[in-house]
Amino acid sequence: MPTDASTDATVLLRLDEADELAAAWVTALAERRGIRALLIKGPAMHLHGLREERVSADVDVLVEPARFDELCEAIAESGWTKRPSGFVGELTTLHSNTYLRDGWPCDLDVHSFFPGFLADPADVFEALWRRRWVLPLAHHDCLALDRIAGALVLGLHSLRGATIQPRHLDELEQLMSTPFTDAERADLGSLARETGCVATLETVLPRLGVFVEPSAVELASPDLRDWRERVSAGSHGTYFWLLALRKSPWRARPRILWRAVWPTRRDLLVARPETVDTFRGRTRARLARWGRGIRSGPAGARAVWTHRRRVSP
Repeated sequence: MPTDASTDATVLLRLDEADELAAAWVTALAERRGIRALLIKGPAMHLHGLREERVSADVDVLVEPARFDELCEAIAESGWTKRPSGFVGELTTLHSNTYLRDGWPCDLDVHSFFPGFLADPADVFEALWRRRWVLPLAHHDCLALDRIAGALVLGLHSLRGATIQPRHLDELEQLMSTPFTDAERADLGSLARETGCVATLETVLPRLGVFVEPSAVELASPDLRDWRERVSAGSHGTYFWLLALRKSPWRARPRILWRAVWPTRRDLLVARPETVDTFRGRTRARLARWGRGIRSGPAGARAVWTHRRRVSP
């Protein structure tokens, strides 16, 4: 019987079974608490014809921002454990919490907002909530994104990893080759402008036949520069350390630099669970990490340098 490498617990569910059950469970939990929550990505993307069918390693749920902490507490009280995060992740991942449970092969990712939407998170949630769509999973009517909202989320999600992850690039190409009606293209433009993702999807929307100008508020958002840096850097680790340095006060930067150069034992094991937990094994892991940092450093620095003075097109 398979085991979950992160917990060494016996896994009793297939991944596809766990995805459906976890999605139904978390949405039912939110309903009982009177918390609005939407499934994002997942099987709805295939059912809407936006990407090929596949089984996800996690279940993503977007929660009304004002009640994000409340739902996270309820999840933790129900036996789910927050996934350990490395030092740089704690500094740079502010929009979501990831939970694990013994015996379950999927993660549960709970989002207070979704990166790439530059409007106020509460306003974005309200706009997406109006586009909610019923998705039956595990004998429960879950609420997910409709086709229009799903296309925007998939575009933003795929862009962040497309530079170095072939699957995200493939999904982005699938999305941009998806046919939309004139009415759907009008809806895409309207929702993109309302949620503040016209500029962040500037390379995607025109390929969908959507031609709309970003608002002045969107173009003036400091988050737009961060987005462009993130997309340019892909998932290169060096970029996240540069971002942490820039976002932190000066007094904290020496510690961040030291942790970048010499990660703790915990950081090593969180980032690379396959690390042999001996002095020699950890030394090898640190040396390998330096090599990855040297290779990814130029891409991360280039992303920051290219966009740090550029906010509008």
